[in-house]
Amino acid sequence: MGTLVVFNLALIAVITVALVAVKKTVKSERGQNAVLICAASLTIFCHYSSFLYRLVTGGDFMSYLQNNPNLILPIYPCNVGMWTALIFACLKNKRSRLGTFLADYLFWFGIFSTLVGMFANVDFIKNPTLADYEILKSILAHATLLFNVLLIPLFGHIRIDFGRNMRHILYSIVEMLVIGLYCNLLFRVLVSEEMAYEVNSMFLIHSPFDALPFLTYPIISLIAAVLYFALFAILERIFLKREDRFFTRHAVARKGT
Repeated sequence: MGTLVVFNLALIAVITVALVAVKKTVKSERGQNAVLICAASLTIFCHYSSFLYRLVTGGDFMSYLQNNPNLILPIYPCNVGMWTALIFACLKNKRSRLGTFLADYLFWFGIFSTLVGMFANVDFIKNPTLADYEILKSILAHATLLFNVLLIPLFGHIRIDFGRNMRHILYSIVEMLVIGLYCNLLFRVLVSEEMAYEVNSMFLIHSPFDALPFLTYPIISLIAAVLYFALFAILERIFLKREDRFFTRHAVARKGT
């Protein structure tokens, strides 16, 4: 695991340098949109790179697709985040209701899921080597997605607002539940019950960690909701004046009625 930690810290250093460079050189909204689109496209390219290699070289890409169902459907949170980054990047009005929801989803869920995908990478845990490109690609894809995620606050699309943030987190939990149910059902109907179990979209059927069998999506989402509730309350207390905080405003409103 030491190798994985060192490698990820090196990647984070590269990401930090890239973010500083973007901050200093990209000033216009058009430039920001171009960076977002390029960053999202890089993540998608990295995710599909081994499949594209097999496709170009005439390898058995159909068998590869069958063994890697997350290339077909967004079955994991980071798969959803990858496509969310591209959709957000292509939005004309990023300050719209949809834009603010996608920004909050991408940042608040993405910051944790990408770091987990890097530092607790399931593929690396099963086969601890960076010589296997499938494992290396998985870590790099999460790293490029982390760069996507950190561009969101860098370009001013994140706001500390307990009501907005918590509402969007709850919407996101429901959204991923629906996606997970759809993917699992689709594989169950079109392939088999065993395939649906193997796919385990959004970890709805079983935990991704053998040592923590209770850690399925309902438990994960419940823990996430509680932690985000505490996080947003703390962030408001740190960054907002007392009169601007969600709970203060609602307490004043109740007294006035």
